[in-house]
Amino acid sequence: MSSPQNKDRTSTLAELLKDKPKRGRPPHPVSRQNVYVALTAEEKKEMKRLATLLPDNLSRADLPDLAIAVITARLEALRRAVSDRNREIPEGVTDLESLYLLWDLTLPPPHSERKWTSIRVSPQEAIELGRAHGTLNGAFGANRSDTFSLALILLTQFLETQPLQDEVSLAEIRKMILSNYL
Repeated sequence: MSSPQNKDRTSTLAELLKDKPKRGRPPHPVSRQNVYVALTAEEKKEMKRLATLLPDNLSRADLPDLAIAVITARLEALRRAVSDRNREIPEGVTDLESLYLLWDLTLPPPHSERKWTSIRVSPQEAIELGRAHGTLNGAFGANRSDTFSLALILLTQFLETQPLQDEVSLAEIRKMILSNYL
């Protein structure tokens, strides 16, 4: 049996490693999940460009969360527009391209080569991406990559039309998105 004296003593190695910086990604307040999507080279370049439009306290890693927040708000606005009917999407929107035209977005190139990549999103945003994907898949047969590409274009439109102040938090930008579209 161990004596009570040994239970109170901490390990020397544990004490030495406590202040040592960890390798890998810096920790976030909320752990993020990997979601795999296929993106074109142009979309990856656009993500790098959009990261320069963000305030200094936000990074490129926050872009997927913001893009999903924008598409969630836009789809909720569509649901509210047809709330008195038994529909999720208005009658005139018959395919994904007509949704792009409804929201005044430029259509993506028809057949660009896509490569699989992982994006890291917060758990709630992973759920919201799944809902948006389910809606667009049921209505138009869109896959998760198409859904995220649409979200990225919507985020581009939002960031180019709404200038962000310095030192604005991720939660404040989400509130701006919701107040802008709902």
